[in-house]
Amino acid sequence: MKKILKGMAFVALAAALACACKPDNNGDNAMSEEEKALKAVVEQYVPGVIYEIYGNLADETETLWKQLVALRDASSPSQADIDKACATFLEAREWWEKSEAFLFGAATTFGIDPHIDSWPLDKDKLALSLSNAEVIAHLAEEGAGAADELGAASLGFHGIEFILFRNGKNRTQAALQGVEDDEAFAGRTVTGKSELIFAAAVAEDLYNACAQLQVSWDPDAPKARQDLIEELELNCTVEGSDMTFGENLLGAAAAGSTYATWQEAAAKSILSGSAAIADEVANTKIGTAHYVGSDGYDADYIESPYSQRSYVDFRDNILSIQYSLYGDTGATTPGQHSLMTFLGTYKYAGASQLQADLEAALKALQACIDSGVPFVVNPQAEVAGKAIVAVNKLCDDLGDAADWIVKL
Repeated sequence: MKKILKGMAFVALAAALACACKPDNNGDNAMSEEEKALKAVVEQYVPGVIYEIYGNLADETETLWKQLVALRDASSPSQADIDKACATFLEAREWWEKSEAFLFGAATTFGIDPHIDSWPLDKDKLALSLSNAEVIAHLAEEGAGAADELGAASLGFHGIEFILFRNGKNRTQAALQGVEDDEAFAGRTVTGKSELIFAAAVAEDLYNACAQLQVSWDPDAPKARQDLIEELELNCTVEGSDMTFGENLLGAAAAGSTYATWQEAAAKSILSGSAAIADEVANTKIGTAHYVGSDGYDADYIESPYSQRSYVDFRDNILSIQYSLYGDTGATTPGQHSLMTFLGTYKYAGASQLQADLEAALKALQACIDSGVPFVVNPQAEVAGKAIVAVNKLCDDLGDAADWIVKL
């Protein structure tokens, strides 16, 4: 589950955004040079980052669902096929984590984020469900249609992760043809077949949610996914309009958009979204389990414990900030119409510090990965503490930059 944001940068940012006023812009000719440049930034960012990443996420989760259905239906699933599903899961997981700088919009509005990415997994409840023959039969027959009954703490990435990984390794063919031996399942008989039935159903539900994300943002999402979302009767437009979230952001400063100015669009989307995930990485994802004895400390609050990829998740979250600031998915340097370039061009005094602290945050998290000790094994590690400090500096920088932009 996501926790309340703790970063002080949001106090100043919220106040600044509340003061942003809508100018009387009747077209590009009425816009300042800064506004025109920010418009170009947003027009690069929305398709280059949001559409691209959500498209990749939907593609990979669709593949994962189909692979898990094949494993479920196989009389004797091979290790090679299990390994393929594990690899696809990790690829899909990376795209999700690289999307967390833009959890605003559909992911939050429609409750998709907590639905597919809540942790820790409720293994006791999962054991109860998977040992119930009626539940398994219902999952086998209805797939995603029955998954909601399991509750969010059993669904999404982490429910599937538990089936596919243990102790940082892929599950074996023997394990998925045998009986579950996790201590939470003591006294209950759960077969590998039941686990795969569960995983396939949850993967279908996961794909549906990721398809909803893509369709909710990109008006040119594949028609098959648009048809799916319509068939499932899922919401996919901004409340009170027929616009996708992408059209709404690209239409900033125009009638009907929820963004009053291009300054607000850049601050609320690129910078506020980035600051939010930086705050969560430092103070919730790492900090909750790192600070022994502090208020809110929870030794079990660890993301991706079964694949032992927590640090990779955190690094990918910061990469989502990098891509947002640089204006393109996979970018390693700022593009011509990126927000980072805008900040430098228009002489924002904190631009170089923001760049340096972005690099420092990524370096700190890479050091965590390179330590070779997974976060779940030692959440109090020194490298984790250093990462908290580095990511919090980045969070503050992002809040300061947002404050500056809305005052242009």
